[in-house]
Amino acid sequence: MKKRIIIFLCGCGIISFFYSQALALQERISDLNASVEVAAVFGISLDNPHLAFGLIGPGKTKVLGEGHFFNEVKCRSNSGRSWYLKVSLVSLRLAEENYILTAPHLKYKIVESTGQARTEKIDFKEFSEQPILIYTSEGEDNRGQEVNLRFQYILSTPADAPAGNYVGQIIFTMSESP
Repeated sequence: MKKRIIIFLCGCGIISFFYSQALALQERISDLNASVEVAAVFGISLDNPHLAFGLIGPGKTKVLGEGHFFNEVKCRSNSGRSWYLKVSLVSLRLAEENYILTAPHLKYKIVESTGQARTEKIDFKEFSEQPILIYTSEGEDNRGQEVNLRFQYILSTPADAPAGNYVGQIIFTMSESP
């Protein structure tokens, strides 16, 4: 009968040894602190930066991207705050003369958006030399989801426009609320 007791006591000692090792290991894990810093993402890109209408007669109209879209603006921010996309036009100026096609002659339309905010996709809107708000982020847009806005453009030349090459610049600006 003594042998049984000794074996039992040895077995308890082995179990007790492994149990204390498990507690020590568990204690080390609970003392482990972890941290990570997620990089801030805030950016805008344009897939086709050249609006080339080609040859247009005086008093005529031409659409870029008719039937689908011409170019795409991609915006992304993971700050959790709202951001805003604005657009403006630096005048279309005739290269050889001092003649300007004013901003209302060139118009844009958002034909598709992957963002959560609603966009008006019905009519072409006039550009302005002052920045115009065209998109305000919502929901997942503020948490890193990329927002793609696809555009068409339309240019109407005045009947009395002088012949020549007109050059201008469209500026897309993405800004974030403080």
